[in-house]
Amino acid sequence: MSELSYQCRPGWFARERTYRLLSDGFEWQDGSRGGRAAYADIVRVEVCKERFLGSATTYWRCVLYRNSGGTIKLSAANRCGFRRIEDRTATYIPFIKELEARIATANPARVMADSAMWLDWIEEWAARAAVLFLRAIRNHNPDRWADIAAWLARRIGPRLRGHRTAYAQLAAAFPEKSAGELERILAGMWDNLARTTIEYSQLDRMWDHDPAHAGTGRIVVDQGTIDRWSRLRVGKRPAFGFAAHLANWELAAVAIAAHGVEAAIPVRPPKIRALAEELTRIRTKAGCLPISSGPDGLQQIRNAVKRGAILGMLVDQYRADGIEVTFFGRRCTMNPLFIRLARAFDAELYGARMIRLPDRRFRYEMVGPIEPVRDAAGKIEIDGTMQVIATIIESWIREHPEQWMWLHRMWR
Repeated sequence: MSELSYQCRPGWFARERTYRLLSDGFEWQDGSRGGRAAYADIVRVEVCKERFLGSATTYWRCVLYRNSGGTIKLSAANRCGFRRIEDRTATYIPFIKELEARIATANPARVMADSAMWLDWIEEWAARAAVLFLRAIRNHNPDRWADIAAWLARRIGPRLRGHRTAYAQLAAAFPEKSAGELERILAGMWDNLARTTIEYSQLDRMWDHDPAHAGTGRIVVDQGTIDRWSRLRVGKRPAFGFAAHLANWELAAVAIAAHGVEAAIPVRPPKIRALAEELTRIRTKAGCLPISSGPDGLQQIRNAVKRGAILGMLVDQYRADGIEVTFFGRRCTMNPLFIRLARAFDAELYGARMIRLPDRRFRYEMVGPIEPVRDAAGKIEIDGTMQVIATIIESWIREHPEQWMWLHRMWR
């Protein structure tokens, strides 16, 4: 067998360690120290993805349990400085795959298992506590709780690692703004995120627009939007609506259900199970149909559109394999699913946004139908139409930059 090696610094205070695969086992060398284990001595192999506090990046990790006692841990996360981690997945994966294959050959009875990190358990219990909190404040002045949460977020948010990402993105989008202006915008962002989080507790109650008594409720709707909804009700073509992470973006989907139309909203559920289940329950209670990404997601979308549902999607996020557009003067790639579905159904396109007003109210605005760019065959042209949408979203953000989620890394 050929020798295969892998190098990694497994801990903050450890030296870089070199692992080598041999004919009947593998060895590791850490400076003057080292060790060796036979493939047949490995009785259990646990694989998981690990994360570190303050970062959403995940790294593959493998833990080997020896029949003779003890464990051996190998990770794709190479510690190269204090709180600095290098991803060595490219060399880690071939090494681990070959190691697992040799262990399987030497010990067919070994156990392969998935494992969970301690951080996963903490997040799961924290999510359960958050769910209980949101349910508890539902009938106890949630507006007051939103004020408290916003006050805390404005003070804690700037101390988090995500604040640096948000600041860099905001500075790239608005190079003409001073440092003080950028910080004031980000304070507004943290304020908005905190209020949006608390508002999940009453999402199904928030839409109270009454056309007969305009301006008396929490939701304000302009006449142009009312006219567009009248047009939508008599239209025969499928209608799709896009939105962005502005103000309380969930209300843009609730608006569809509030007008008596089924709202089909493709979502990417959080990895934390308790939080994913609660968001599904909240959205469903508010009249929406959450469709999780998965093998049957596309079929669910087709069925919903055939029933006359309006597809609503958030499209303002980076996607590595997305459509390249110019956004705030810089190139980035956005999720292409919305445009591809619109092309498949030849749907009318609308945009919707919520604007948070200073008196605890929201203004709901809808634009469209938006004329898409079409190719020579008359079909929606994906790249050109995605740019049209990106330009509209940029104009919305420029009006209220403090209400957009700058934590998303759009430019990479």
